[in-house]
Amino acid sequence: MDFLRTLKNEELVSISADFNYLRATQDFVGLKLLPMVRTENLKVAIYDLTKGADVPVVALVHALDSEARIGDRPTYEEIKAELFLVKEKLNQGEELRKKIKDLGMSGDEATVLNAIYDDINHLISKVLTAFEKRACELLSTGKIVINENGAVKTVNYGFNEATNKVDFTGWSVATHDIVADIIALRKASKNKIVRMIMSSTVMGYILANDKLNAIAEKAGVYVTEDWAKSYIAGQVGVEIIVDDRTYKLSHKDATEYRFFPENTVVSLTTRNAVGKTLMTSTPIEDGNTVDGKYGFVAVSQWRTEDPVTSWTKAEGVGLPVIAGINSTLYLSTIS
Repeated sequence: MDFLRTLKNEELVSISADFNYLRATQDFVGLKLLPMVRTENLKVAIYDLTKGADVPVVALVHALDSEARIGDRPTYEEIKAELFLVKEKLNQGEELRKKIKDLGMSGDEATVLNAIYDDINHLISKVLTAFEKRACELLSTGKIVINENGAVKTVNYGFNEATNKVDFTGWSVATHDIVADIIALRKASKNKIVRMIMSSTVMGYILANDKLNAIAEKAGVYVTEDWAKSYIAGQVGVEIIVDDRTYKLSHKDATEYRFFPENTVVSLTTRNAVGKTLMTSTPIEDGNTVDGKYGFVAVSQWRTEDPVTSWTKAEGVGLPVIAGINSTLYLSTIS
């Protein structure tokens, strides 16, 4: 039985009309710091994000009746990159039939509708998670490296490792002065660093640090994670976020991968967004075969006759970009 044939076209289009975008992305960090925005001209949008200089420039005083100095513009830091096409599809011939059989569900229209709704939601969430993964990769490495499904590319954003990458050696040693390292890095950023993203492993080094424990002991408190975060925020001016989230490449994959590397500290000079994930039209939008549009993800559905199979596909096209990466992002490897 072809379950999709029991549903009207308009029902298929509206199955996920109420997709909860906020709920699907509530735990995201990368796409909060690099929020998705729609653009029809990616190169212009990238230029707008990368052209600014972090040091203000003044106009000069002129004598009366003199000709104005001809000014200059910020250097165009060109990012040569192709858009990422992220997509995935599910076939009703295998996935949906097995779901209905294994769960002992009936083949009535309401049950099938819920099952298809589930598939569409999962596909949209997978596409969004893929962009979250790439946003976190940019934030934690200063670049994006793609090697998936025949797509091989590296997006270089001009991150300066000589000035903006500082190794934190000795953090695993309890006697090391971790707070002094954070203060030194903050000074190197002209006191602009206000936020750090790290793993619970790195946070564990902070909690075990002798100097912090001595300070806490004098205050008559224990070094808890909340106390350490509060102390560093109050004394150094840096907010700490601990992020141990993981993802899998498939539901059947036993291996989990981290969004942020365990031994890397990401330091940012703002608590607000540091850039944007620029999104544009997808191939199914360009080909006018869209059955549903949910935020920045487009969904299409079709049937093949041999074998009789119904397909659902979700896809998005975009690119994360950081505005003024070397005045915004600092990276530290922990050892």
